[in-house]
Amino acid sequence: METLQNLTVNIGAILQIFLAFIGAFGLAFWLSLLIWTYRDIRSRTRDIFAILLALLLVAIFNVLGVLLYLLLRPRETLAEQYERSLEEEALLQEIESRRVCPSCHMPVEDDFLVCPNCMTRLKNKCANCERLMQLDWNVCPYCGT
Repeated sequence: METLQNLTVNIGAILQIFLAFIGAFGLAFWLSLLIWTYRDIRSRTRDIFAILLALLLVAIFNVLGVLLYLLLRPRETLAEQYERSLEEEALLQEIESRRVCPSCHMPVEDDFLVCPNCMTRLKNKCANCERLMQLDWNVCPYCGT
């Protein structure tokens, strides 16, 4: 009878340890989900309301909250948005830096004297050093003539 009582006490202690381990693991898992959500939402927005909403969603609904957050979160991180804006700016700058003929608006190269399409004079040639000059320049910046 005593061995049966010792066995139930041992099983009860093992069960308590097991339940404490599961509870500690569940708490650590829940905290790690909150930390991951916080880091992820901070990389995607600076809106404090969105950050609090995402954290509350995960804090209340746990794994289901993470799934809902993954559906609702912004698609791009702030770094990706910044890179995309830099790319767009570089493309716009490239478009603006292309030279076009003032008369016919056809693309021309920087070293063209006349437009090959409409024969409009684009640049002058220096009489001394024969380098290309803008039409409105009175003095050659290369040789001083």
